[in-house]
Amino acid sequence: GRPTAYDRILASRLGAAAIDALMDDQRNVMVGINNDEIVYVPFSKAIKNNKPMKKELVNVLKTLSI
Repeated sequence: GRPTAYDRILASRLGAAAIDALMDDQRNVMVGINNDEIVYVPFSKAIKNNKPMKKELVNVLKTLSI
């Protein structure tokens, strides 16, 4: 569907935070939101908690991307 006002504001906040991180010489971090606050999560921590995707969802993705 179309982006809502919330989606647009969230994208703006995250984009601005990413630029701030670069200007502050923060490297190897992911910008996120936690309790409506901007947070910077080191990539090493962000990828540590990865969850495998269900095979059926991968199949749906492949079907829809054709």
